Amino acid sequence: MRPVGIAYDAAGDLFIADANKNQVVEISVGGALSVVAGNGTQGFSGDGGPATAAELNEPMAVAVAADGTLYIADTGNQRIRAVSGGIISTFAGDGVRGFSGDNGVPTNAELNRPAALAMDASGALLVCDQGNERVRRISNGQITTFAGDGVQGFAGDGGVATAAELNEPSGIAVSTDGRVFIADSGNERVRVVASNGVMGTFAGTGVAGFDGDGGPASAARLNRPMGLAVDDVNEVYVADEDNHRLRRIGSDGTITTVAGNGVQGGAADGVVAISTPENQPTSVAVSSFGWPAIGDASDGSVRLLFGDAKLYAPAGMSARTTMVMASAPAAAYGQAQASVAVAGAPGMPQGTVQVFDGATPIASSAISDGTATIPMAALGAGTHALTVLYEGDGLHPGSSVATPVVISPATVTASATAATVSYGAPLPALTGTLSGVLPQDEANVTAVFTANAPAMAGVGSYPISAALTGPASGNYTLSMAVGSGQLTVVPAATLATLAQPAAAYAGLPLQLNATVASTTSGVPSGSVEFMDGGSVVATSPLVNGTAAAVDLNVAAGEHTFSVVYSGDADFRASTSGDVLEAVNAMPDFTVAPAGSTQQTVVAGSTATFALTVASQGGPFTGVVTMSASGLPVGASVSFSPPAVVPGSSSAPVTMTVTTSTLSAKRSGGMPEVALSIAALLLVFTRRRRNAMLRLLSLLVLAGMFGISGCGARTASESVLPTQSYSIVVKATSTNLAGNVVEHTVGVTLSVE
Repeated sequence: MRPVGIAYDAAGDLFIADANKNQVVEISVGGALSVVAGNGTQGFSGDGGPATAAELNEPMAVAVAADGTLYIADTGNQRIRAVSGGIISTFAGDGVRGFSGDNGVPTNAELNRPAALAMDASGALLVCDQGNERVRRISNGQITTFAGDGVQGFAGDGGVATAAELNEPSGIAVSTDGRVFIADSGNERVRVVASNGVMGTFAGTGVAGFDGDGGPASAARLNRPMGLAVDDVNEVYVADEDNHRLRRIGSDGTITTVAGNGVQGGAADGVVAISTPENQPTSVAVSSFGWPAIGDASDGSVRLLFGDAKLYAPAGMSARTTMVMASAPAAAYGQAQASVAVAGAPGMPQGTVQVFDGATPIASSAISDGTATIPMAALGAGTHALTVLYEGDGLHPGSSVATPVVISPATVTASATAATVSYGAPLPALTGTLSGVLPQDEANVTAVFTANAPAMAGVGSYPISAALTGPASGNYTLSMAVGSGQLTVVPAATLATLAQPAAAYAGLPLQLNATVASTTSGVPSGSVEFMDGGSVVATSPLVNGTAAAVDLNVAAGEHTFSVVYSGDADFRASTSGDVLEAVNAMPDFTVAPAGSTQQTVVAGSTATFALTVASQGGPFTGVVTMSASGLPVGASVSFSPPAVVPGSSSAPVTMTVTTSTLSAKRSGGMPEVALSIAALLLVFTRRRRNAMLRLLSLLVLAGMFGISGCGARTASESVLPTQSYSIVVKATSTNLAGNVVEHTVGVTLSVE
């Protein structure tokens, strides 16, 4: 191995450019060693395919971007290659050794022995284009010159970096404050480009040699400075190749030696860094743990400068082991934790410990002083076979251990919110609170509250229970809080209604009908009182929500009826609105003349009287028949129509009286005497059978009538006497109560 270029990624994995094997290898923090680019054959091929199948040509440097892209200075191919997702491609350089392409596409540019790489804070790649005596910058698909004018030499301090002269730039690093450090190897200096683009000398006098430790870096002598690195506190590490040392320039500008005694040779594992030989160190990188790694190219080794000031081979390049001990006692959900101890040499391992439940990572923690306590709040209830994995720190290899743990469900408490509902109403949505749920489960565990009551629960109180639901509910057991609310069913309101009675009449039974309805559901039971004003007129049971009663003694006049429901176990009492009812007197009728009440007719003729039968006190629906008394002798009477029903108004009736000729008699004188004698003669002659006497009698009668006359009277005739009759007309019917009702009217008939 010839580790000429090294770099760490953000995870602490170390990448090594092996110029002899034409490969790039990776050593993970856990010590796993793998090839990530190059098939070992010197050449150029493989773009667009797996990086491990590609050919490289003397890779001299590596850098890793924040997104994990690996950049390789494929120096012999005059290219920069990039590996992303395991696939390799050319990032810059067209393969022709030379200088061209600034301000253009990087893959069309010419490079001349790209020897060192670094990433700046913006994600741009800086390239020491050694043969072109320049530093190039590649960003956003464009390549430009960052420092150097292409002339080999030393000039330009205090001016813009692009106008300065460089001499074999071989290393580059960027500080957190934006300064760019350049190992100007041929000038025996470390140059610096400030954030404003001005070039300056940072370390070295320009004369090859070794001195100056403990003093200003600018007054110290260097001997072919190569690789550079900057740590988190902006201390600069310099691989001082021909001095066989690693030197450090503090933030105050003081330079010191931290590894190498100046003697060329190989360093053993675990030796004091400043007392051991080095063999032309060419590269340096600082891990996320703050340990510098030194690429000792001529010795074919990589060493880490540990915190104990000794040098050690990285994990994966040594036989060191790390011991992990872990225990996870049984606990309730949310309270489980693992106690982990990590032991190794040298010193206390650093880094991270992870806990896996099967293949699922559930918790992690950084190690402090070799131990870690790892909360495992997300470890679900049940028995688990856990794996505790120490990832390694690049010096101490990773290790793992298995430990079982039993997690019991955590207890949560539900408190139901009291609720009230009317009987027969739908049960309300019940709510409450749930306490004891871990913060990470607040969106994954809820309580569903239900009442232990049937759908038509009777009036009373019912307990409310809860059940857990949600993806994390299996990690909890539930208990109800003391004093948790209950569901109270109260009697439902009712609506009592009294139907408007039919037309009412005094003396007739009055039908009263009521309904009592629930405002929710169900049918009220019990009884109702029918009220007339403030008096109870009837009490009736409810049957399917209805009740009926009869008021047998309703008097005529205005009445205010209502119904009062007394309630039952599930329904509240209620009172209907008032219903006004006018109770009329019993309907009757009248009979009255519709015209003159006195007429005079000649005996043997007819007389007509107009009558009216009318309702009184309401529609009279009975059949009214007519009759008359006090008629003249021999007279007859008829009615048209013979019977009427007055209803709600009246009906006309015509009474016709037909008189007899005997209805009028002459008063005194001869006619009456003559008639008497003639009658006696007829009787007598009848008995004696004397024809002559009968003839004589007839003649007498004829003479009498001839004397008296019966035709139209003349003024000269004597006036016949007139007989007056008081006729009583009687109308008869039956009323609604079934009683016979009679009414009369009188008229006067005079017959001549």
